[in-house]
Amino acid sequence: MRGLNLMILESLKVINFRVFKGTHEFSLAPKPRDGQQPPIILFGGLNGAGKTTTLTAIRLALYGRQSLGIGTTIKSYHQFLADSLHSSKSTRIKANNAAVELVFSYANLGVISNYHVKRSWTITENKVTESLKISQDGRSINNLNYEKAQGFLNELIPICVSDLFFFDGEKIAQLAEDTEGNALGESFKKLIGLDVIEKLISDINIFIRKQNKQQLSDTIKSKINILEQTLKTKEQAIDAEQVNYESIKICVIHASKQIDQLTNNLNAQGGAWAESREEEIKKLSSYNATKDILQAQLRESISGNFPFSIAPDFVNHCLKQLVMEEQSKQNKNIAKTLSKHIYSLEKRLLTVVEKPVFDSIKKEMDSEFSELLTPQGSDNIIHDVSQSLHKKIASTTLDAINHQQPKANELAEEINTLMKNIDSAGINIARAPEQDLLSQRLKELNDAQEVKSELVIQLSQQKEKIKDYLRKAIDTVRDLDKLHNQFIDSDESNRALDYAHKAKSALTEFSKRVAVNKIKNVESEFIQSFKNLSRKYDININAKIDPHTFSVTLLNDFGNEIPKESLSAGERQIYAIAMLDALAKTSGRKLPIIIDTPLGRLDSKHRKKLVENYFPSASHQVIILSTDTEIGKTYLASLDEHISHKIMLDYDFSNGSSHIESGYFWKTSEVAV
Repeated sequence: MRGLNLMILESLKVINFRVFKGTHEFSLAPKPRDGQQPPIILFGGLNGAGKTTTLTAIRLALYGRQSLGIGTTIKSYHQFLADSLHSSKSTRIKANNAAVELVFSYANLGVISNYHVKRSWTITENKVTESLKISQDGRSINNLNYEKAQGFLNELIPICVSDLFFFDGEKIAQLAEDTEGNALGESFKKLIGLDVIEKLISDINIFIRKQNKQQLSDTIKSKINILEQTLKTKEQAIDAEQVNYESIKICVIHASKQIDQLTNNLNAQGGAWAESREEEIKKLSSYNATKDILQAQLRESISGNFPFSIAPDFVNHCLKQLVMEEQSKQNKNIAKTLSKHIYSLEKRLLTVVEKPVFDSIKKEMDSEFSELLTPQGSDNIIHDVSQSLHKKIASTTLDAINHQQPKANELAEEINTLMKNIDSAGINIARAPEQDLLSQRLKELNDAQEVKSELVIQLSQQKEKIKDYLRKAIDTVRDLDKLHNQFIDSDESNRALDYAHKAKSALTEFSKRVAVNKIKNVESEFIQSFKNLSRKYDININAKIDPHTFSVTLLNDFGNEIPKESLSAGERQIYAIAMLDALAKTSGRKLPIIIDTPLGRLDSKHRKKLVENYFPSASHQVIILSTDTEIGKTYLASLDEHISHKIMLDYDFSNGSSHIESGYFWKTSEVAV
């Protein structure tokens, strides 16, 4: 395993995490097969079996709160951890602890390290306590607290980098719809090392200032001291004004509370209509819109396998019939095999015993084996389905009864609740209270709102004061820079400073050239990848990436822009995957690719392209999380030689937990290669 920043996911263990009850461990490292090292680990599972949970567990192990998004609060994160504890559907008992453990190898400049990351949490009296432990090459890293341990992982594998390697349909959609380059910019910098260059330039600036001050003349030193004192004074003024700002902000909060209290009093006297008629109208519109969405979801829910849930007794009868038929077929096969053996035995007996003895033995054998040779029920086979089809029928019908029906009932209940809210909103809108009873309360409320408006104005003015001091502070900093620059231009600059300035200029120019060159590489890789994945052979597409905004413009052979809106949903998804592939190839990093439900929005031809031209060569380790309708029998046959091993996630409705099996939806013998 040699390479630059090469990572291999070795194993994942989940404990009481979401759909997984107890401990479950996944082997993720590619395994040798027929003298080769195929890269693909194929996960199979129906919706709800734990595919997305697997990707979530990997990201959670590495990034914790950041795995949910940059703006996620501690409260929201702890709520997510609490909600992720496995809950038994049969006993309604919820686990009070859970954990995710990830083992991976990471090679940097040929030096390989093995890391074991364990993130666990417990709930005691509604309080979440989280723990993060990391070991490297079998030795626990004990000198890191939680924040430093998380920082260690973030530095090892930045989340903005892994986002381009661990992705699902949502990530693909985000990149597909990105027109401003927001989803591309920071990740692009991280991938090509521009963030490191920017940090180096910042460090050089600090060095230059320190060196300058040591060798400046007394006159310039005096000026710098005055400016530094001025800057300090402005910083103190900013702090003081910030205190005033916070004080006014508290007054605004109190004023808001007073308005809320007056509003409650007004509503208690029938003023809800007077103050919130427009709000009630908006609510009514929102309720109706939500009702339409829920009704559409209900229609979609009952359009699939739901009808099976209407007749559970009939379904159970059919399943029992299928079990009986399966047993009958097994008995019939046993009888057939036994009959052959008895016939063979009789032939041998005839050669070694007399006829009377043989007849006696045969009579005993016929009596002994008559029940096995004439199995009951063998003539009652109605359906005659294969064992795999039997299993799929059972899974489909039980899913309808145990999952889809409760979901439909839940949606129906939500719709009923919404209808009550719609009726309530209509009553509020139609209500007309006596206005003279509300006049005094309305006046008090208006006075309080005027006070709050005045405070908001003061708050805005205070903010402008702070901005003004900040601008003056920035001007002072610029004056300090000018003095330092005067020294740079004088004969007093020494060799170290000269080298520092040259290094800064060189790095600045280098970062510009690297960005331009890398963008050219990304454009080139994107064009090649898009051609490989697109089914439109008659269209040549070029891409131009703005080096400042990182927005992507697609061009045809004549240099005319191709609006992304003109691409189909599937083509935009192919565009996003091609861009991710181009970034990955340009980055110089070798991380595993994890793709959750990758083919949902693609037509059959685009799917074929992705299966044949992307999955086998996307990375040294490719983990695909698929349903039976995405990687079906045909695509499974196409991928077979590139698959290291298969993992099946099967949800057991009887205990409300998923479990792991080796294999996929179909046996190899059922797949036409």
